[in-house]
Amino acid sequence: MKIPTKEIALMMEVGHLCRYARRFREARDIFQGVGTLLRGRDTADLALAAVAFDEQKFDEAETLCRRVLNNDRRNVSAYAQLAELHISRNEMAVALNLLKVARDLRPTEPVASFVNALLRFTELRLRLEQAARQTTATR
Repeated sequence: MKIPTKEIALMMEVGHLCRYARRFREARDIFQGVGTLLRGRDTADLALAAVAFDEQKFDEAETLCRRVLNNDRRNVSAYAQLAELHISRNEMAVALNLLKVARDLRPTEPVASFVNALLRFTELRLRLEQAARQTTATR
């Protein structure tokens, strides 16, 4: 049975609305259902990873992002979401490397803008950390 794309998009939108309303159980149920309906689970897995991230279940979010990357090494959204996870863990060097990979895949808008913004943020954070270390070392 083929589900029309518009209906899948509507279900995903409702799932994200639940997520933004912090109704994580409902969002998770919707995204799992979408994953069951779709032949490729990547879209649903990235949405589930976002829910896990919001719930601060970082290991689960990472597992889901890596599963997407195992299916599609060119999935820019998965690299960006994984980079966000590493930024939240204060693992800036890892995040920077992931974002460079994402950028080099030449994503289209709006993902390109998001990747570039995260890349600039991560580079600035690394420079600030380096400056703070140098200041501390000279005191």
